[in-house]
Amino acid sequence: MGRAVSLAMRGRGGVEPNPMVGCVIARAGRIIGEGYHQQYGGPHAERVALSACTESPRVSTAYVTLEPCCHVNKQTPPCVPALIEAGIGEVVIGCVDPNPLVGGGGIEQLRAAGLVVRVGVMESTCKQLIAPFIAGMMQHRPYVTMKWAQSADGKVAGPGGRRLQISNDASMRIVHRLRARCDGILIGINTILSDDPMLTAHGVEPARPLVRYVLDRTLRIPMECRLVKSTSESTVVVACNRELIDSPKAKALVEAGVCLLGADGIGDVLADAHARRNTHLLVEAGPTLARAFFEGGWVDRLWVFQSSRSIGDPTPSSAPAAAEIPEDYRITGTLELAGDRLTEFLNPRSPVFFDADASSDFRSANP
Repeated sequence: MGRAVSLAMRGRGGVEPNPMVGCVIARAGRIIGEGYHQQYGGPHAERVALSACTESPRVSTAYVTLEPCCHVNKQTPPCVPALIEAGIGEVVIGCVDPNPLVGGGGIEQLRAAGLVVRVGVMESTCKQLIAPFIAGMMQHRPYVTMKWAQSADGKVAGPGGRRLQISNDASMRIVHRLRARCDGILIGINTILSDDPMLTAHGVEPARPLVRYVLDRTLRIPMECRLVKSTSESTVVVACNRELIDSPKAKALVEAGVCLLGADGIGDVLADAHARRNTHLLVEAGPTLARAFFEGGWVDRLWVFQSSRSIGDPTPSSAPAAAEIPEDYRITGTLELAGDRLTEFLNPRSPVFFDADASSDFRSANP
């Protein structure tokens, strides 16, 4: 099952909104076939593994991270019939599919056909693997990863809030790789006003088209900023107070191609992202936005990039400090990045926390 999990991770960024799934077929302690779901709309892991078998899979054991699908109202054929027709003798399943169209139905069909079925092997790891899929199915929102970079002395900007690149090139490559695997990216208006970012993934192929969100309650976003001028490249959504939806500024933004969202809070933004089939939302947060996400319990995962360099300004009001991380957040690992250090935290109070092991993104991160 551990091998199946590792295989499944290779589908990250290509299979969404489907879950990552891996499958290993073995006989007498030998792997005779393996595969993973590689691309949305493409064959599922079980069919890939069956087609890769170097000998007949009859009476062999299939290890699958997620319950094989049995429903037919989708782009690809169900996997349960393929396993039965191949003569598989036993199916070992990591976790039950949270999709109500499956939800145990695949297991029932396999057992009805006479196959031995074991469920719950490395269950928490397999659930954590597909936490974004579960968040969408059960919580009706995307999985939320928040990240920021801070100096050795805990600052997130220069004196006076001046823009300053804190992370080194190795860290930035990982950030852009993570952006390329997400569906949406969110920032606060203060980041727009200080940095004027584009919020795109650079130097990574292939990159998923990002929906770019800005939390801007009072519509301070400048018409001349790079986000407003690049709406033809990918969607830009500005979330503001509902009473401003019909204001002259709002109408000007809409004419420029911006999507306006009247929102009472972060929950409305996450609901909009879910409606756009965003499975994974990256929040690049300054201290104010980070505290709001922490207080609302919206964070599932946190990445903190810490530089070895210090800002050297002891005045909090001059050089802003990073938000305080909740004490119960669980560290899953650290990664040295040519002088920087990346630390991953998981929120144990998240409804999609299942295991304190490092996430698939963190395991695959490297300079």
